[in-house]
Amino acid sequence: CGSQLNQVQQTFEQALAAANLTATVELRLSNCLGRCERGPNAIIQPGRVVYCQLNSTAINRIVHEHLLTNTPIVELCDE
Repeated sequence: CGSQLNQVQQTFEQALAAANLTATVELRLSNCLGRCERGPNAIIQPGRVVYCQLNSTAINRIVHEHLLTNTPIVELCDE
């Protein structure tokens, strides 16, 4: 989201590399999701799990818990 885009992208890239997921997970940037008040946001596919208010801790949890074990993190999800 806006000014935080570069930091969010770098944190995802670093977390994916640390988890050895760069060959199997595709990171895509998107246009505005219209959720600025809850941003920064990410959508994990398949399943369209929407995460909001991302920070480095949340991103690392998403990669290591959701992506590695296919277990969404309920408390970070946005309806």
